[in-house]
Amino acid sequence: MGKEEGRIKSVRLKAGSIYLVKERKPTISLKLFEKAVNMGLPGLCITRQYPDRVKEKISLPNTKMIWLSQTPGKGNHNPTDIGALATLISSFIEKQKKSITLIDGIEYLVINNGFQQVLKFTELINEQVMQSESLILIPVSQSALSDRRWRFWSATSRAWRARRCSRRPWTTT
Repeated sequence: MGKEEGRIKSVRLKAGSIYLVKERKPTISLKLFEKAVNMGLPGLCITRQYPDRVKEKISLPNTKMIWLSQTPGKGNHNPTDIGALATLISSFIEKQKKSITLIDGIEYLVINNGFQQVLKFTELINEQVMQSESLILIPVSQSALSDRRWRFWSATSRAWRARRCSRRPWTTT
């Protein structure tokens, strides 16, 4: 068992929450997402990475994939249309009731929409998440944000450092 796998087994996430996962690359977030999907939670994976490459790394049955891309195509979503993205996520959560969503590429959304718009976006979907038994994972490199912006963001979400985990089994309670 690798170092990352040991971390994954010891994580406990609270349903109805958004987690900002502090990591430079979304390695731990993807593994947490994969574990939840393989435990039976319906998944929505919004990623800046090409979806076929994500599927090569991890097993994602029962998962809807959305690629954040300005290239038109099936399963692609323009990163500048953040309102439609919020609607897509909210509809998924409302339909599924208990689900997991991964938003990989939040920095890309900030570049395309500005920090204030992305903060409003996360606050909007957080309202939907809090009323459900769903989870959202947002991997983010803390170095990509100023301390002030990080404080704003972590005030409305649960900040979780990928290298620190509880000793309890991973659950979505």
